[in-house]
Amino acid sequence: MSVSQTLQTRLADMRPSEAEVARWLLRDLGLVAEKSLREVAAGLKTSDTTVVRACRAAGFDGFQDLKYHVLRELTGGGDLKPAMNGEAHYGSDISASVTAADSALDAAAGLVRGASRVVLAGVGASHGIALVLTDVLFTMRKQALPIHDAQMAGFAFTPPVGGLVLIAISHSGETQFPLRAVLEAKKAGVKTIGLTNEPGSELARAVDVLLPTQTVERPAGSFAIAPRICQLAVLDQLLTRVREQGLKRKRTRK
Repeated sequence: MSVSQTLQTRLADMRPSEAEVARWLLRDLGLVAEKSLREVAAGLKTSDTTVVRACRAAGFDGFQDLKYHVLRELTGGGDLKPAMNGEAHYGSDISASVTAADSALDAAAGLVRGASRVVLAGVGASHGIALVLTDVLFTMRKQALPIHDAQMAGFAFTPPVGGLVLIAISHSGETQFPLRAVLEAKKAGVKTIGLTNEPGSELARAVDVLLPTQTVERPAGSFAIAPRICQLAVLDQLLTRVREQGLKRKRTRK
């Protein structure tokens, strides 16, 4: 069932204030991917708590969970038409990103599948993507640790580091913390995967396996939602390969 269908079917069971929020979201679900919880609440002249209650009444864990499912539908080429920064179609960016990353997906999936723990380095919006990936990895029974500062990196790469893999996320490939995390990981003998839009960046050159995205910059720059959608699309393909490799191994053992 799609996000819009889920919201629609739950309307009758919601309180009036919650239903009002749900009806607003149904007018343009694409805006959920762009706006923060505070922005949504301010636009509706209601409280953050009311928006969260509406999301939970619809069957989601909260606003961030709703945002995650909306983004998943966008990356899957659903019917949603996001009105973000004046751009309504990101299909070409997503397709180009998945194609560009395809040749490296098996190698990256092999590292993730064989890892006992996955460390995820990113700051700002990239840290948000790392948090989404953390949740999904946990559902796959894979330990994951999102880091965004030097103290956390020091903890992550403290020996023993056997079975550890680092995924560094940076749209520009020049953000210093993810790059430093990669360099620290390499010193510790930890394998690294990079997700970036710039294959010529320092990050891209430093990692063991590069997963490139191919987002065309919008006027709003890297803070537009398009880069994040493409990152999620590539990561979705990565996790699909991880599952496929696991199934192949099970069949081989039989």
